[in-house]
Amino acid sequence: MKKLISFLTIAVIFTISCTREIPLQNYYNNTADVSSLIDGNFAITNFSNLNSYADSTSKFNGYVFSFGSDGKVIVVKDNQIFGGSYTESHVSGNNLELIFYFDNDPLNYLNGNWWIKSISDASIDLGDASTGDVLEFSAQ
Repeated sequence: MKKLISFLTIAVIFTISCTREIPLQNYYNNTADVSSLIDGNFAITNFSNLNSYADSTSKFNGYVFSFGSDGKVIVVKDNQIFGGSYTESHVSGNNLELIFYFDNDPLNYLNGNWWIKSISDASIDLGDASTGDVLEFSAQ
């Protein structure tokens, strides 16, 4: 009986101490950076808040974003050019955040840290868990 209890105790401890790690996509690890993955021109297709249901997407109609590998963002609307910047930061669990900084209104509404939900040639999907904001770009 003691052997069975000892075996069960060890099995429970082993099971609890093991965690299943899901392999992360290449842009979530330290071997690649986002700047090499964001290529082309993008437009905001969704900028909303999941908590308040506020939708601010229309504020960004006509803006086209180009992300440079140097951390700069060039934004064009109606032949006007606006500049901004982004940095990437690896945070807990080796997840990746993009941090935007813009001076001009309404672009400065995008300032802050955004968790990367997914990145592809066709779209960039970001979120802010603390505010409930969602920011989605689609390739142009």
